[in-house]
Amino acid sequence: MINKKICMLGSFSVGKTALVRQYVNSIFSDTYLSTVGVKISKKTINVKDQELNLLLWDMEGQDNYSLVNMSYLRGAHGLLFVVDGTRGETLTVALKLRVESMKILGSGIPSIFIINKTDLEPEWEITEKVLSSLEAKGVTIYKTSAKTGLNVEKIFTTLAEEMMEKA
Repeated sequence: MINKKICMLGSFSVGKTALVRQYVNSIFSDTYLSTVGVKISKKTINVKDQELNLLLWDMEGQDNYSLVNMSYLRGAHGLLFVVDGTRGETLTVALKLRVESMKILGSGIPSIFIINKTDLEPEWEITEKVLSSLEAKGVTIYKTSAKTGLNVEKIFTTLAEEMMEKA
């Protein structure tokens, strides 16, 4: 069996823990509990006839990207940058986290930007124009909802497939 470490990065309250809980346990809770340090979850999946253990490192949210414990990134095979669509500043933090992460892991590591909370899309501060400009620069973006489950399975499967191609 192959183990693949995925680190989830982003500001406080963007939905990192909720996405992991939806993916691993198919549950959603409105109760907000701040992650301290890192919480590691595991899910076994099959990708291209290979059994994978995805080790999901749900990292403590930070609004100041320089405070993130970047040592947690060591050994990561993939990165998920989680953004709250209703809070534009969380995209700025995620973009800065990407730059810092790439300094440690190199630019070749598979990564996806997740714009979470599609169930609140009418309240979004992040526009389609902004997302289109990022995609034009090669940033992979998915819109998700931890609450409804929209694209949750897809983001993890897509990242796992990309990690297997890089292996």
